[in-house]
This record gives sequence, C-alpha cells and structure tokens, in this order.
Amino acid sequence: MVLLYAFQRFSLAHWGRNTDFKHDETNESYKLMIDGVDLELHTSHKDRVAHYGLKGRATNVFPVTSANLSKDNPEIAKDGMVAKVFWAEEQRASEPDILKKVYEIAEEQDAVKGHVPHLLRHHKFKDPTSKIREALDVSEPAKDSRVLYILVFRKLKPITELEGTEFFDAWRQCIMCHYALWQAGVYHRDVSPGNMMWYRNGTVLMGVLNDYDLSSLATALGPQGNERTGTIPFMALDLLSKKGQRGEVKHLYRHDLESFMWVLVWVSLRYKDGQLLSRKSRPFDEWATVDAETCGEKKSFFQTNFLQYEVFAVDQRMWELVMDCLQLLKADAYRREIIEYKMRRQAGVGRLIMAEELELDDLKSLDLFTHTEAWVQLSNSNSVQ
Repeated sequence: MVLLYAFQRFSLAHWGRNTDFKHDETNESYKLMIDGVDLELHTSHKDRVAHYGLKGRATNVFPVTSANLSKDNPEIAKDGMVAKVFWAEEQRASEPDILKKVYEIAEEQDAVKGHVPHLLRHHKFKDPTSKIREALDVSEPAKDSRVLYILVFRKLKPITELEGTEFFDAWRQCIMCHYALWQAGVYHRDVSPGNMMWYRNGTVLMGVLNDYDLSSLATALGPQGNERTGTIPFMALDLLSKKGQRGEVKHLYRHDLESFMWVLVWVSLRYKDGQLLSRKSRPFDEWATVDAETCGEKKSFFQTNFLQYEVFAVDQRMWELVMDCLQLLKADAYRREIIEYKMRRQAGVGRLIMAEELELDDLKSLDLFTHTEAWVQLSNSNSVQ
C-alpha cells in the first residue's frame, strides 16, 4: 500500500516521460523546441506510422509543422515535413552521421544526388538507457544502450503508390543510388518497401532510398558486417537461414540487391493502382508474421515454384521482370553451389571455403539484373525518365 501511495504522487518525469514534449490537448499534438526551432508533432494524424514497444527502436513517424523550418525552407514546406522519433543504439554510427557521409557522396555521384532523404533538423536527447542501468548497478551498463533521437525530414511518398513504369523507374533509381553508396562505403542493409520513397522534381520522378538508422560505414570500428539487420520479408535467403540468424553469414552487397528483388515481388503482387489488395486477393501476409527461418522457407518455396503462380491482376511487363529476377536469383545460387562443390572435391574433406571465393564482384552481380530483357525494355520505355 505504501508503494501504491508513492506511485500516486509520481510526476510524468518520475515515470520516465520526456518532458521536452508538451502535450497540446486542443490540437491533439505535442510541441517542443529543439535548438531554438519550434516543432509540433501531429501524433494523431492519419499519416502517422507508429511502432510501440519496450524493446528495439520503437520508431514513430509523425507529420510535423514548424514556423521556423517553413520560413527557411518554403519549397520543402509545400510538400510537408515529417518527424522520425526513435531509440537508436548508442554504439552504432548515428543516422545523422551516416547521412553526413551520404551527402558528401551525393556531391560527387549523380546516382545519389536527389535520391536520398533531405534532413532538415536533428537532435539527440540526453539520458540514454545506460543511465538506468548505471543507477541500478547493472554490469556492462553501456551494452545495447539506446538513446532517443528526433529527425525532421522533407515529406516523401511511399513507392507502393506507384505502378508500372513509374514504379520501375523509382525502384531502379533506388537500386542505382544504393550501389553508388555501397561502393563509397555506406552499407544500407535494410532494403524494404517502407524505405523506398519518391517525389517529383518539377515533372521528373525521383526515387529515394530512405532510412539509414540500421546502416553502417566501411570506416566503422569493430565488426558490423555479420549483424542481423533487415526487415524479415525482404531479407536475402542466406540471411534468413540458421547460420544467417546466428550472425555467421557476412552481409554482402548481393544480399541487399536480393532484397530489392523481394521488394519487387511484394509490391507487384500485393498492390494494384497504388492500393493494397484485399486479404483474399493478396499473397505473402504470412511472410510478415512468421519467424525468420520459416519466412526463408516460404520464400524459397515461392522462388522455386513461381512459374506455377497464377497472376491476373499484375501488369504483364512487371510480371516478366519478376520472373527474370527470380530466375536469376535461382541461377546465381546454383552457380555458387557448383563452385563450392568443385572446390570441395578438389581440396578434400575439411578445407575451409571462404565466402569471397564464391562471389561475383558487385558490379557483375548488378549487371545480371540490368541486362535482363524485361529490365532493358522497361528502361527504354518512353515513360521512364
């Protein structure tokens, strides 16, 4: 009873609530000042994207308004702005730091310039979760510690709103942006439909590779290549395996490239006219609800048997691209299997086969897809800018 009596007298701060966010009950929003810049987060807006939980990043994206930012960026303000609020791992390179490197690359690479998110403001809050562990005298308090960030971006539109050649154009631009960033030492490692956006620069459609909070830099200290990052339905089959889930498979360029192909499959078969199909009409719902290994098994079955799949609502040109890409994924996996088989036969039992010995270089991996008949035809379409 004494404990309950004490709890009754807790303030929001005592409960761990960040008091920088001031609730405006009239507008159903939260207001705060960040380094002299006013922000109003419209947390009840229909366009919000919320992920709540006691574990992980708990990323939330809300429409945001700001008199200061609108005055400084009138053209961007016309499209609107969004605030991304999330708990980042303290020991990882921060998203603002990674974006700083991305913008440096964009100055030199046309494939990147205009194809990455426009960061308007960012702020790192005090009091990481390690402070709680320190106060409780928990061992290794900094391990897996997280800290709250808020990032304000230009508002973009989801790639799922596009179809046909416009979808292909935005998707292709994201792939080319990703390749240029990877070669320059920025590893995205979380390719999914939610991280692929678009806007128009005048009349020109611009695909945008978004969301860098799980990315890493080639210059980062310590091993990061085997970390299990990604969104399960779109992760490469290698990374969904038992070894992959144990962190025993190095995350390579071709794994992200394969994720782009699963995005293609997902959007092409689940959306029509920019709208998500009904549950009865759309496949793959279970990919998003099962564990990683089971998802890998289901995706592998589809990849093996996709020619048996009946498609009626899919754009024929996009289905031809889906078929070309899936067939290439199968063929390249078989190529690696044959090379490993021959190497083991020649070397005998017990020889350690390095993964790099089985791989094509990154450009050759990309060229496999860009030279398919469907890709070339769509690229040459008059609708593609």
